[in-house]
Amino acid sequence: MDVDPDEEWSSRTAMLDAAIRLMSERAPSTITGRELAEEAGVNYGLVHYYFESPADLLGAARRRHGSRLVADSMAGSIRPIPLDRAVSDREIFGFAAHVALEGGYDDDVSRPVFDAMLRLAAEADPGGDPVHHRATVAAIVLLQLGWPVFVEHNARALGLDPEADGELIRERFFTVLESLYRSIGVEVDR
Repeated sequence: MDVDPDEEWSSRTAMLDAAIRLMSERAPSTITGRELAEEAGVNYGLVHYYFESPADLLGAARRRHGSRLVADSMAGSIRPIPLDRAVSDREIFGFAAHVALEGGYDDDVSRPVFDAMLRLAAEADPGGDPVHHRATVAAIVLLQLGWPVFVEHNARALGLDPEADGELIRERFFTVLESLYRSIGVEVDR
């Protein structure tokens, strides 16, 4: 059977994009091959045609997502992801949080966003301590992932009104993140 190359690539791409959307909403272990196919609008058999397993498809989606963030949001790894986008775009924070909660990237050593952030730090602070760079990148990512999950709860627990005090909270949060970025010599857009 001959397969149209354009159709073949679009079906594979549709499945990868569907996996990214689904992983932005929930944990990878809860996503089935049938759900991936349905979300992509393709026949379930194509999941196994293009990938060894649904897990293989999810791994390919993680790599695609990271590479896309570096190419688009990080302008080819010449800048960090803008702060507002990092904390408001569910495809960024939701995806990263769900993957992290499931144990990260398993044996997959491809971590495009982390690698790009570490390159930025090494270029901006070439004589800097690599352990400081890694620890700072870890802190930045932890804070950005925690914002959408905990901001409202923490604000209310501290007697703040997220509606009335939201801009002040956001301003302080971004100031802390900017300080962390500056500590590794990197400027970040809001």
